[in-house]
Amino acid sequence: MEFKLSQILESTILLEGRKEDAIKKYGEEHTELIDMLSSEDPSGNNKYLDWMVKTALGQNQDDQIPTADLIIRTVNDFHKQLTRIKNKDINSYKTLNDLKVVVDEALAKEEEKRVAKQAKKIFENDTAVIYVPFTVHASCKYGAGSKWCIAGTSGANNLNNYFDDYSRHSNFYFFINKKMNARSNPRDYKYALQWRFDGSGREMTWWDAEDTSHNNPPSWVTPEMMSAVEAFNPKHKVIKLGAQAKAFVEDPNYNNYKKFEDILTPEQKTMVIDKIISKGGLTSNAFSILSKDLTEKQINDFITNYVKGQVNVSDYRNMKDNLNTPQKLTLLKFNPSILNNYDVMKEMNEEFTDEQKYKLSKVIDAKQINNTDSKVLFRKWSMSPEEREKHGSTSFYVFLSSPGSFVDRLVKVDPLDPESYRTINMMKLKKQVQSDTDMYGIKTQAGMLDEYIGSSSDSIPEDVIDSIKEKATKI
Repeated sequence: MEFKLSQILESTILLEGRKEDAIKKYGEEHTELIDMLSSEDPSGNNKYLDWMVKTALGQNQDDQIPTADLIIRTVNDFHKQLTRIKNKDINSYKTLNDLKVVVDEALAKEEEKRVAKQAKKIFENDTAVIYVPFTVHASCKYGAGSKWCIAGTSGANNLNNYFDDYSRHSNFYFFINKKMNARSNPRDYKYALQWRFDGSGREMTWWDAEDTSHNNPPSWVTPEMMSAVEAFNPKHKVIKLGAQAKAFVEDPNYNNYKKFEDILTPEQKTMVIDKIISKGGLTSNAFSILSKDLTEKQINDFITNYVKGQVNVSDYRNMKDNLNTPQKLTLLKFNPSILNNYDVMKEMNEEFTDEQKYKLSKVIDAKQINNTDSKVLFRKWSMSPEEREKHGSTSFYVFLSSPGSFVDRLVKVDPLDPESYRTINMMKLKKQVQSDTDMYGIKTQAGMLDEYIGSSSDSIPEDVIDSIKEKATKI
């Protein structure tokens, strides 16, 4: 399609003109609201802006003033459903509730049409019709009025998991008698034929509308109907999986992603994950399920928008192989409690640069770090380059001393290394159980006694021992 400059200019003038008119009409004090609603107007030329502003300011007659978010969502749905809506003039709707009624009706029609594609009518005559549901949505639609668990609307999204569970070993056929109804024949007007394909022994079971099982079909089922079922059954399972996959692509959720991931193309995976992310309500568990197929942008969307404060150590271990260093740093910014696992923190300590650790320490809440070892290491992360340099200019050593040997064994420690605290505690315990034993510490210039680490008095030069005796402090 060729775009003409005149068309672009005309559209731009119309867009800006309508926004300026709205500011004049409703007041400059509402400019921020008008700018926001203008940016969300789905028409592209502020066609709906006046109505949206009027509604947001409570000038349309609703009992309560609706939120801007609800107005935007409803107007967007209205624009998308215009082909299904008879009255297309938004200004004729007095309230948001009036608009929402017609939008909901259009959405219901769209959903009904979508679900109708998730089932197949394999037989119909004057007496009966037979539907084959391929998805839980279709099962609920064509099983409505029955007490079948596979058609019950309950649970998340007003649906259930029974259909998918039973579909692993059975195909279902819904027989509906057109000359009966739920009022006159509440048990016999509708039957579900369960045809198992797992070799369990009982191949066919008939379920009446009251959910009572039968070995034989109702009297109104004819050989002609059964022939239609038998002809379709060999391809039922394959078609069902394809229909379920198609329905999943149209309306995906992360809980069912693993069921279909092997039959989705890379392009479909990206599209499906984009849809899942756009719905929101995501968790670290969703990341674990989708992680290996996430693009870098999708990973960043997850971390910055959906898993704040929700990622525990187990989640992090599942996530980390799919994160680069900047993404790990961002994840920690929003989930600092991960650092309470000292093993994980040690891994990060090796991976991150001093500059990265310092910057991170300035943006996370240190109060969420309550593990003692992690607290010690975090203090090191929090040191400025100047403080690190100063700290690195000195060395600390400890040793036990007995009457027979002033230095039993020289040990180097670091006040900002949790392992050093464990070393010191072990030496303190040893001192308590050994009589005539003292413990000393000495601070020197960096590395001054490193060559004597692990040595005792009998292998350390006498002048060095004298220097240690002079400078050491009893602990």
